Amino acid sequence: MDFQSDRRGEIKEYIETRYNYNGKQRVFSAGTLTTLKVKAVLKDVGRTKRIPPQLVNYLTAIFDDDKCDFTGIFKLAAENRKVAKFVEDYPDLFEDIRTLMFQPRSASIHASALLVTPDEKDGESAECFDFIPIKKVDGILVSENDGYELDELGLLKNDCLATKELSKLQSTMNICNREYGTNLSLELIATSDLDNAKAYELLAQGFTQNVFQFASRGMTKFLVSMKPTCINDLIAANALYRPATLENGSTEAYIDCKSGLVAPTYLWGTYNALKDTYGLITYQEQVVLISREVGDFSLGDGVKLVKLISKKKTDKIQEMKSKFMEGAKKNGCPNEDAIALWNQIEACGSYLFNKSHATAYAVTSYVGAFLKANYPTAFYTVALQWADDDELVTLMGEMEACSNAKVVPPDINVSEEKFYTDYASNSIFWSLSRIKQLGTKAVSWIVGERNKNGDFTSIENFIDRVFKYKLKKYEYWDDPDNEDEVERCPVNARHVSNLILAGCFDKIEKAESVVERYAILEKAANRLGFEIKEKDIPIEMRNKHYFWSQQQVKVSGIGAIDYKRIYDNSEAKTAIRGKASYSTLQGIAPLEEEGKKVAICATIVEIEEKKFKNKKTGDTETFCKMVLQQNNDTCECVIWPGEYADNRGKLLNAKDKLIIFSAIVKYSDYSGKNSLQFTKNSIVEVL
Repeated sequence: MDFQSDRRGEIKEYIETRYNYNGKQRVFSAGTLTTLKVKAVLKDVGRTKRIPPQLVNYLTAIFDDDKCDFTGIFKLAAENRKVAKFVEDYPDLFEDIRTLMFQPRSASIHASALLVTPDEKDGESAECFDFIPIKKVDGILVSENDGYELDELGLLKNDCLATKELSKLQSTMNICNREYGTNLSLELIATSDLDNAKAYELLAQGFTQNVFQFASRGMTKFLVSMKPTCINDLIAANALYRPATLENGSTEAYIDCKSGLVAPTYLWGTYNALKDTYGLITYQEQVVLISREVGDFSLGDGVKLVKLISKKKTDKIQEMKSKFMEGAKKNGCPNEDAIALWNQIEACGSYLFNKSHATAYAVTSYVGAFLKANYPTAFYTVALQWADDDELVTLMGEMEACSNAKVVPPDINVSEEKFYTDYASNSIFWSLSRIKQLGTKAVSWIVGERNKNGDFTSIENFIDRVFKYKLKKYEYWDDPDNEDEVERCPVNARHVSNLILAGCFDKIEKAESVVERYAILEKAANRLGFEIKEKDIPIEMRNKHYFWSQQQVKVSGIGAIDYKRIYDNSEAKTAIRGKASYSTLQGIAPLEEEGKKVAICATIVEIEEKKFKNKKTGDTETFCKMVLQQNNDTCECVIWPGEYADNRGKLLNAKDKLIIFSAIVKYSDYSGKNSLQFTKNSIVEVL
């Protein structure tokens, strides 16, 4: 069972209260054992033999597969000279690890498994200690046996999994109930509103970020092609987007049938089982139903058949085949249909998904899509709070494209430790804790001062109040401190500098342009006595607006750079004029833009050289792939070998720099959207 990650403790407490009555101890956690795999055993034994750690680490980095056995080491040595030399230099090491590989290394506690032992044993009252060896680790009772052994002993094992997705959904619904008076719950949405058109339209358009199970690039592309319109489509998507079904063409077949390009076909007696999936066997339960309705199996035999096929028990499967063919003949199924149907069952039975599992996933996904479509500000507030740093730009870009919610820069008098939202204006204020180097203590100190003594009125007022103990001037050496002043202030000058660069003081200092942040920085430097270093704020950059916007992005992750303005003031514009027209990354996204020549100004957030073998010449060639960013929009740019050779010198150290260039818009089959490509005549300027 999956539970909210922030409430799993309550489930554990409930199980203990439920079964540990009358002072008996029946509930305990399953133990786990980590084993000595190839990398760990080489490092551990190498340490005992005083082999230089850097040498061992270098060798273990060569092993891609940590499941490699003892024979596999020597197979790799036959192919890799470095491994072979290491074996020759340290033969004793490899002799010693032979018996140690895959032996237990250390014991720990299973993350989710809770076990309950029976109330009695052999007619007498019993506790968990009467069934298996138990130890206590940090106050928790833990079995000496692992979960698999406990299963075989027949004990009741509850896998209580902590899932953050459920916590996120509950947080979003709590906000909706508080701000909009909706009275939403997971149960209410799942049982009464599974046909919300806005939710399906959102998924069909590819706005899947932060929707459970659907956020990956491949799944998003699949949903855009499928254009889901009902919960059955989402259930099928969870079951079909898997390696085996992708390889055998089931995903494309489902899309073709749903879109009306191909009419579904049903073998004899299968319509009832396959009507929701256009004649395609998609779930294990469908095999059970077909084997019952066509092959005259009992439900129990149908379940047994699925298990035998998934475990590839060939002999027993053949026995089942005879039984199936007899049952089909008895029910009047034509022989050719029975053979074709059995072949389908046997071919797909090993990788079919459990429908009940897929349904649970799909309903959870749907609830996320429902909240996103109908209450986007609440949804994105929670999504941003849980997001990793590398997810923020994509999330904000999607937010701009599909909702009226907007992220605004931090404000020293509004922002909190987490993202704070003004639901009246749908403005999500950037979190103070997302600003570089500001930890929980520093943010709590600042917010605590604001809550206690009111809003800050200026940068000087902020410094005087936050640093009041540090800046206190004593009249006499033995002046007493009050209790509040004894606590050490966790805020320092670097924190203040980053707050200024992030734009926290723009409003109270009435800064009309980002360039004016230098004046705020000067005030802070004078008040706190720190120096503004030339290497941090170069003199020639102090009046350039994009420099300050870049600093804001650098320290906080949010900021709006006026790329069009930078392009208009660049030397490259003159060279590009007449050859390409300026465009934004958002502007090149529509598929009809493919083939257009455009001029782009953006920030290079990722740049990577890649090699491939030219099939015509056999030579190894180098090309480059860049990820470009314009505020909340991102796009890939590919530079093929010829063009990369001409521009490599400019691009080699260009990460995090601004680039202006001309390119052509090309559709990428890999990403399923438009990207950019350099041409032989591309003009490039790196700022």
